[in-house]
Amino acid sequence: MTPALALEFVEVQVAPMLAVQMSGQCATDPASIADAIRQKFQALFSFIARHHLVPNGPPRAIYTAYDPAGLSFLVAVPVTAGPAAPAEDPLILVDTLPATDAYRFTHHGPYTNLSQTYNQITALMKEKGWLRSNADWARYMPMWEEYLTDPEKTPPAQQLTYIYLPIPAQWDSRNDPYRGFRPAHRPKRRRIVAAL
Repeated sequence: MTPALALEFVEVQVAPMLAVQMSGQCATDPASIADAIRQKFQALFSFIARHHLVPNGPPRAIYTAYDPAGLSFLVAVPVTAGPAAPAEDPLILVDTLPATDAYRFTHHGPYTNLSQTYNQITALMKEKGWLRSNADWARYMPMWEEYLTDPEKTPPAQQLTYIYLPIPAQWDSRNDPYRGFRPAHRPKRRRIVAAL
């Protein structure tokens, strides 16, 4: 295991955004996930080019469901406007990604090392009581990755990825183990650095 690293995260308000989207499913091993997401992005960028759409933000891989049997996801590319005609591919959707409050974690380096950052996120969340078991990950779905650098033009060590976890909306139950985690007076945007 690598030495303890600083894990950066900040609470953000994510604005709604029009995006071209495509769904997919794959096995849960990292190689299968990377291959499936790469193929879907290739199809999505091909659609964007054919329809002369203008990207309007970093691409996202949105994880909608996870269990040992498989992973369900969407790939999405924000655009300034949708195509003039409906998408010819029934798997492609042009729709607005919803607004949400989220925790945004920062991963520096190659995609192949993302699991190290996820391990740090998991350890931090368990330490703070925000994650009691792996089943609690369902509270943070859909979560997503946002790719700020082009892997074809950026050396792996300089790649930058944001990982977003939506903040669960209901904290008011007296029996909720997360009660008090997000008080009303807490600032909306806060930068936190935790050493793990």
